[in-house]
Amino acid sequence: MRLRLGAVLSILIAAAGCGNEARRPLVIAHRGGMEHRPQNTLPAFRHAAEIGVEVLEFDMNVTADDRIVLHHDATINAKVCAPESGVAPAPIRTLTFEQVRRFDCGNGVRIPTLEELFEAFPRGGIEFLGETKMVQDGAPGFVPPDRFIELVDALIRKHGVAGRFILQSGDYRTLDEMRRRNPEVRICLLNARRFKPNYLEMAERHKATHLMLNTADIDKAGVEKLQAAGYRIFSSTANKPDQWQAYLDAGMDGILTDNPEGLLGFLKTATAR
Repeated sequence: MRLRLGAVLSILIAAAGCGNEARRPLVIAHRGGMEHRPQNTLPAFRHAAEIGVEVLEFDMNVTADDRIVLHHDATINAKVCAPESGVAPAPIRTLTFEQVRRFDCGNGVRIPTLEELFEAFPRGGIEFLGETKMVQDGAPGFVPPDRFIELVDALIRKHGVAGRFILQSGDYRTLDEMRRRNPEVRICLLNARRFKPNYLEMAERHKATHLMLNTADIDKAGVEKLQAAGYRIFSSTANKPDQWQAYLDAGMDGILTDNPEGLLGFLKTATAR
């Protein structure tokens, strides 16, 4: 059975409650819970943790001076983080860390670093689900997969969070590189729907522990088949009760949402029935 230590820890965290709530899926705050606070920022992550979220999801990019920063797009999105004078939106890989810090994500909130996120949650049950944001090879924002993972892994090791970190990506080269460098880090296949129905084959090939799928990608029987093989299944982003119910009925191990407050309330009622 391919159930790894990290997956076991996820199950134990999910079971930390009592009664019927013990079997509920993990709540995963998409970009920290972007309906409640500015996305991919420390206020969002702190708020999610305070309300009881177990997994913080975020996006990683690399600056020109090799700092890992958290922003959804590989190019600064001015609709999310507005530029101050003297800087303009550009591929993050072409900007220094100092330049990236000169974008305002709302009320003076700045784009954080991966290290700042680790420092904010040095211990405890919070898990990290981080995505490598990759662009086409040779594009202005391109970072070689091995260099990207070298930088991420260095911070994971520095802060001792390998057992709490899940790396996700649609570019499986970064996943393979992390598996080679640090087998303790768990691996989540993003956009696995491209390979439907060969999920088991792809998970084995890339030594994954998790897959992110939606109800159009897989049914309950398929979820159970993958779980029986030792894999854990996270949902795609879901923000409405009917979507949450569908993922709950499918038996998924975690639900990704922009609205963790709403999902927590929904699950409290749904799992108490």
